Amino acid sequence: MTLRLLLALAALATVAAAYGLWKRPPRLRGVDLAGIGVRGPAIVEFTAPHCAPCRAAVPHLEAAARESGVPLVQVDVGERPDLARSHRIRTVPTIVVAGRSGRVLGAWTHLPEGNAVLEAARSAR
Repeated sequence: MTLRLLLALAALATVAAAYGLWKRPPRLRGVDLAGIGVRGPAIVEFTAPHCAPCRAAVPHLEAAARESGVPLVQVDVGERPDLARSHRIRTVPTIVVAGRSGRVLGAWTHLPEGNAVLEAARSAR
């Protein structure tokens, strides 16, 4: 019985990983744009200085910000642990596109493939 349960759990984990269920976007309650110092829509990257993927994402995020006209705001989770805690940020980079009211239009715990950030930023305007 125990062996069957372990095999079933291993199969479930394999299927879940294949469908990307382990990389779900974080549960954000909305981005407090006033707390970050931005008015209006924004592309927000929660980052850390030691994070290589965070630095690699910057050129792509800057290009999306330029093309969409939505500002890019980088929040260092080491300097602003209050924001990271209040938005339940547990992984860097976490990229969030927020609209005027702070409503989350897109959230990723990594740099998504394609133009997902750009499309979300265009809908934020």
